[in-house]
Amino acid sequence: MNREKLLQLFNEQVSSKNHAGGMRIIDNDLVSSIEISSEKTIVYIKGKVISESLISEYNTEIKLDAEDKSIVLTYCSCPDYEKNRNRKDNYCCRHLAATFYKAVDKLVNYPALMESENILKPRYSGCDDLDPLSLLLGDEKNKREIKIEVYVNRSQWENRISAQFKIGFASMSSSSLYVLKDIDRFLLAVYSNISVAYGKNFTLDMKEDRLNSGDKCLVNFIKMLKNIDGSSTYRGRMKRTNVDGKYIYIPDYLVREFFNVIKTHRVYLNDGFLYRCVETEILESVPPLKFNLGMSDKDYALEVKDGMPVALDSRYDVFFYGSTIYLPDRDYCFGIKPFFTVFSGKNSVVLKGSEEDTILRRLIPKLNLLSDNVVLSKAIREKVVDEKCEPKFYFDKKGSEIILVVEVRYGSFEFNIWGDCSEKIVYRDSRKEKMVLKMVNSLGFEKAGNKFYFKRGDDYAFRFFKNEIARLQKIGEVFYSENFRGIKSIKNKDIRVDIKSGKYNYFEMKFKIGDIPPEETASILRAFRDNLKYYRLKTGEYLDLEELELKKFLKLLDMVSRQDIVDNYVEIDKNKSVFINSYVEKNHIRYIKGMDEIKKIVDKFKNIKEHKFKEPENLNGTLRKYQKTGFNWLKTLDYLGFGGILGDEMGLGKTIQAIAFLLSNKNSRSLIVVPTSLVYNWIHEFKKFAPDMKALAVNGSKSCRENQINNVDKYDVIITTYNLLKRDIGMYENVSFDYCLLDEAQYIKNPHSQNAESVKRINARTRFAITGTPVENSVMELWSIFDFIMPGYLYDEKRFSVRYYKKLKEEAVVIEDLKRLVKPFILRRRKKDVMEELPDKIERTLMVTMGDEQRKAYGVYAEHAVELIEKKVKQDEFKNSKIEILAYITKLRQLCLDPSIVMEDYNGGSAKMEALVELLTQSISEGHKVLVFSQFTSVLKNIGNRLELEGVDYSYLDGSVPSKDRINLVDEFNSGSSPVFLISLKAGGTGLNLTSADIVIHFDPWWNPAVEQQATDRAHRIGQRNVVEVIKLITRGTIEEKILQLQSEKEKLIDSLLDDGLSGTCGIASLTEKQVLELFT
Repeated sequence: MNREKLLQLFNEQVSSKNHAGGMRIIDNDLVSSIEISSEKTIVYIKGKVISESLISEYNTEIKLDAEDKSIVLTYCSCPDYEKNRNRKDNYCCRHLAATFYKAVDKLVNYPALMESENILKPRYSGCDDLDPLSLLLGDEKNKREIKIEVYVNRSQWENRISAQFKIGFASMSSSSLYVLKDIDRFLLAVYSNISVAYGKNFTLDMKEDRLNSGDKCLVNFIKMLKNIDGSSTYRGRMKRTNVDGKYIYIPDYLVREFFNVIKTHRVYLNDGFLYRCVETEILESVPPLKFNLGMSDKDYALEVKDGMPVALDSRYDVFFYGSTIYLPDRDYCFGIKPFFTVFSGKNSVVLKGSEEDTILRRLIPKLNLLSDNVVLSKAIREKVVDEKCEPKFYFDKKGSEIILVVEVRYGSFEFNIWGDCSEKIVYRDSRKEKMVLKMVNSLGFEKAGNKFYFKRGDDYAFRFFKNEIARLQKIGEVFYSENFRGIKSIKNKDIRVDIKSGKYNYFEMKFKIGDIPPEETASILRAFRDNLKYYRLKTGEYLDLEELELKKFLKLLDMVSRQDIVDNYVEIDKNKSVFINSYVEKNHIRYIKGMDEIKKIVDKFKNIKEHKFKEPENLNGTLRKYQKTGFNWLKTLDYLGFGGILGDEMGLGKTIQAIAFLLSNKNSRSLIVVPTSLVYNWIHEFKKFAPDMKALAVNGSKSCRENQINNVDKYDVIITTYNLLKRDIGMYENVSFDYCLLDEAQYIKNPHSQNAESVKRINARTRFAITGTPVENSVMELWSIFDFIMPGYLYDEKRFSVRYYKKLKEEAVVIEDLKRLVKPFILRRRKKDVMEELPDKIERTLMVTMGDEQRKAYGVYAEHAVELIEKKVKQDEFKNSKIEILAYITKLRQLCLDPSIVMEDYNGGSAKMEALVELLTQSISEGHKVLVFSQFTSVLKNIGNRLELEGVDYSYLDGSVPSKDRINLVDEFNSGSSPVFLISLKAGGTGLNLTSADIVIHFDPWWNPAVEQQATDRAHRIGQRNVVEVIKLITRGTIEEKILQLQSEKEKLIDSLLDDGLSGTCGIASLTEKQVLELFT
């Protein structure tokens, strides 16, 4: 770094006032000494500056980072620095300014700060790197390795170090190496790839040869010396160059760096060291000096037994001792320096007995720092204590203050670390004591007098007692006063729990946690729920909430308690039995008494399949094996007073299981809440499977509905919709039900919706939810359903959200806990789980109820059609009007599907479209692929438009798709991700293989069931591995219901309507006027 850059770097830190003061000190020659040294990239500048009053002398220090080109530390012992050091980083007073300005000339040529400019200009221009192409291509490893040996000389007159070198291949012995006679020529060979012959057996050619990393460092050092030689400042000051022929001469300030560079080489000590050339070792350690201290009469005699080492530089950084070179640390170098003056020309010195106290207290400890081999005479050993340092830590507490007294023990003598032994002189281990004090400070204690006080808050105090105090225990003994309280530890033996059956559906649990007062338990549990790591007891102790056994119990207590705990007593819902048993077993908890009561309930859950609840004899149908298990599950929950979620996959008969359960409970009153589209489907199912049960669909005007609700005693089952219940909830407030069932319970997944709020106001003894998708997007949906079936089981919404919803993605254990809680109360089977019990095809009819607008549109047209047909009958034109009558029938069927396809201004919605969307949403969420058939392409296109709005991908096929493209569509559906295929009944009813689908939906009924069967067989055919579910959507109270009847009752009538051609003696001729009119009414 040149002079200008150095000055610019420093002047940024110094004020104009201190700059002027520094220059004034320089002019008066008051900088008494300057020392420059370096360690790696840090350059140290140390100085001594005499005050302008000539009374004081100040020590200064500046640290420069050679790599970052920055000042990293400044220090001065003057009052101005002490006053301003905290106001500005690296503050520079006038004494520091003078130190730097005095050192700047030396810094310009200091190796660590020198710019990486080319030192061999112009001779070696362009040679900044060693064979860069070879390095880039990785060819270096294939080259012959060169080695360089170093021979070090010492001029005793000038105490100057020089070196010369031998070179050759790495495989050559030392005696075979060649003297490097011309260092300039060697540098030329290295940097310019010029071949140089050194003898018949060795020619240096950097195209073929390579230097190891150590030799490269040495070459760079020589290159730096060459650069110094090229400096005009250096040339004008020195008589001899640093690189001269076969020698390099090491400047005094670079001696340590030189030995650092060559410490990995084979190094020989040549002239000026020993009487012959010997190989040496360079160690980064202290020379093993031997000191003897004895008494001579009243005086003391200090001897350095084998003499002092030889300092190889003026800064006492490098030492020659025995036959080894030593590079000690900076503290040692500073400490040993005065000994060279005292022992100059001699090996012993007499110290006056009058200085005994200083000798014993200060000199001997210093000797111990400089050498591990200090021998004291017996007389001296009796005067002192030279034992190992053993720290002692004494904790006490006054009020909220934590007090620490640190003492040190040497042998049998113990005293405060800030004091001294009054009985004997103790040689104290200053390094260890400093380490102890540093550790105490780092732990948050601050000194006041001869004690330490903890100055941080409870969080730090807890962390200290839990984790950090162990650090003190590793280096010394720790003691506590009777007043002191640290960590309160709770083990298995400290926890006692007793559970017994209480009144109603509760268990009573009483517990005890060690000697902690009951009035603190609720606060401890709140701290645990808030994820705090500790709780500070009233005694001042810190209760570790992360201690394993306590954490297990608090978690159990948190998960089973509904309300605040009072006097270590809590009531637990019996519906938590399965969870408690599972948790206790998993965590190996053995301290709970009364688990037998819990296990009785658990056993009933475990043996549901073995329970023999009697199926109702008047059930008009047969339950499959898995449906019997579902029936028993519902009965078991009811018997135990619990609710649950019947979550079977769509098509497994959740409805018949629920009907069988209700039918088995004689003289009970039940409310079923369903989506609007399913009301009459439930009525239909009750008529089919439980005709003896009186089921009422709540409908009509408000007064009509009020009358129906007021007369619920006349019915076994009341069926209403979510929409109607929101309006009528006030009418139900004084009505009690034995059972309340929610069909498609995902309708209450939003706990703040009117749907959820209204159903939760129903007064029912037992509640069940029926849904194939209890969770669609969030566990909060599951909470909302549980809040209906068993309010409070999953806590209140806020507590559940904090515990589960917000932590679900972060902590895997959270979802496991939630699973254990809900598993007993959710019964979910998939078709693949019960495939052996299922037929290969399940067929069901879903009845859909039209909304007001659609019903009105249908009714108006039906009346109009009847009038026209009756007119034809009166005019005796019925038999000749088949085509016209068929057009009436077609339009009426379309009105059942979606009135908008025949009425341009219609916006009243389609009940069947909504039912279809619900079915598809549920089916897709369960991983099914679905075929949707319709006779009308206009309807299929409307369905497609609706699916696009819902974000559902689908495939589409009608008569407009060319035959060659149909195979591609089928292949894409079978192998792709599209879950829905919309197909025209006529175009795709035959010839297609769509076995990737396992659900078939007939959006509209066709007269001939054989045509529907052919369409169904697109999925239900050879190659199908799954059970196929076939769903017919039928609009209640319309022509579709009549067609369904005709499919089974009047096969010939259907054939006549579909006879080839509609002229001549077509099948419709056999229909009477009455039969046709029945289709419209």
